[in-house]
Amino acid sequence: MAKISTQLLLGMALFSTVAMADSTGQSAFNDKADSLMAEFNQSKTQMFDEFAKSKAAYKASFDAYKKELSQYWDKPELTSKSTWVQYSKDNQVKRAVNFETGDIIIEVVGKDLTEKQIEQKVTEQLTELEQQTTEQAFKKDRVINSQKPNKLVAKQKMLPDVNVKKLEISEQPSKVKQANGLTITRVAYKAPATSMAKKSMIYMPTVLAKSEKWDVDADLILAIMHTESHFNPMAQSAIPAYGLMQVVPTSAGKDVTKRYQGKAKLLSPETLFNPNFNIEIGTSYLNILMSHYLKNVEDPLSRTYLAIAAYNGGIGTVARHFTGKKSLNGLAKKANTLTPEYIYNSLISDFPFEETRNYLKKVHGKQGFYKKSLTVASI
Repeated sequence: MAKISTQLLLGMALFSTVAMADSTGQSAFNDKADSLMAEFNQSKTQMFDEFAKSKAAYKASFDAYKKELSQYWDKPELTSKSTWVQYSKDNQVKRAVNFETGDIIIEVVGKDLTEKQIEQKVTEQLTELEQQTTEQAFKKDRVINSQKPNKLVAKQKMLPDVNVKKLEISEQPSKVKQANGLTITRVAYKAPATSMAKKSMIYMPTVLAKSEKWDVDADLILAIMHTESHFNPMAQSAIPAYGLMQVVPTSAGKDVTKRYQGKAKLLSPETLFNPNFNIEIGTSYLNILMSHYLKNVEDPLSRTYLAIAAYNGGIGTVARHFTGKKSLNGLAKKANTLTPEYIYNSLISDFPFEETRNYLKKVHGKQGFYKKSLTVASI
């Protein structure tokens, strides 16, 4: 059972003070109420200050590294939601892996490099890519290297199905001259189509454990992970959102810690890069959406569609879309008069945010794929 939240405890304390107060003790009551409210506001301010400092430190590290890279690169690129980026120690070689498209790009920049030197650097990058584990990837990342993935995935390869010789078959070289005068030698490759399936298998034990713990279907967890990050454990976006399930500290993270830890906390970016913890928070947030916010929606399929849209666009916006207000009771009453098909079509056609419309379609399609895969695996 979840612990009573700090806000509720404060409310109970205020209520008790009111009950005990009489005409002669009104001044004492006011002092007590003011003290409790001041304590509450101070705690809330401190929480947001700590998160702001953590976020600022993360951004400062991000910006400082980008500035350092600008010595060689006109447009420095760092790891994003679906693309994993690494640089050599001297910052003159960049490797980018797009988990969504399967594109692998190796770029070499610098003056007076011979073709043999460039070829050697590219070969080194391919060899490292073939062998690099999740743990090594975290250590090498200049922005988030303080984090360690859990033991389950630490020794797993970032790209489990990559073979250098097979990659070289798809090699496509080109050259681009930057505005700073330096020439980039770019070599493009295509990762095997099976890489995504094998990447998802790395996290399957964690997904199944969290699925059982939080009563959320494993196929839904996998579909959201696939859509959010394409199983890139170092995924990050400007919202800001972090990790495999792109957890937003000020919404999902805050809701989960408040309900299940008894006190709202703003989780640091570094914490959310831990794959095991990220899946825990993302899955428990899905549990909150479906088992609490949407608990009065009778049809489980309708509830799933609404929860997927809410994971991306916010539960309040979903409620307003169907009722004109943010009332969750009103949303449930309205949803119970509609078919799941109507709800799905309304969300993908008329929802105010295009990103959420596309998001629901993507997750729904991937959920069907993972549902079938899990069914076959269990036979």
